[in-house]
Amino acid sequence: MIRAGLVLTVLLVGEAMATELYRYHDSAGILVTADTIPPLAAADGYEIVNTQGQVLKVVKAQAPIATDAKSSALDQYLLASFRRVDEVSQRKQRKLQLLDRDIANLQNSLKSLVDRQEQLLAEAASSEMAGESVSADLRKKIQRAQRERTKLDRILAERQLDLAAIEDLYISYERRLTQQLAKQSASSSN
Repeated sequence: MIRAGLVLTVLLVGEAMATELYRYHDSAGILVTADTIPPLAAADGYEIVNTQGQVLKVVKAQAPIATDAKSSALDQYLLASFRRVDEVSQRKQRKLQLLDRDIANLQNSLKSLVDRQEQLLAEAASSEMAGESVSADLRKKIQRAQRERTKLDRILAERQLDLAAIEDLYISYERRLTQQLAKQSASSSN
């Protein structure tokens, strides 16, 4: 019984150590560490850290709005790719639907993995309760499941950030294309 508790404690501590958090500065400039990050804070850059505060990854701030040469290239792209603003909206919706589907698949995979991980932990606890030691193979399976879970959690968090980024990107495209089409219309009527 004590062994089962010890194994579960060690595994839960290992799981807690693997949790990823986001560290960023909020609008007041205060350093915040949380399990989610607001889109506006994400645009300013942030760090992914573990529960001990060790930096796992640094995500740089998004580049500022395009300058003259970049604006010109963006305008050319938009005018060549879209005839109407609603076409931008339609493409945005398609991209968001694909990303939503990807997120749903990741969530399903994560749920299946969590279920499998719970089965493995229950198997380990049963072995210990029976007075047997947990096999090396079972310990490896538990560790592999934890690594896969951490990886899926990270990918899922990235995809959720992608949703906000795509939304923002296509909103800027809609605004910019509206401006460019208005300029084009004014030029052709003169």
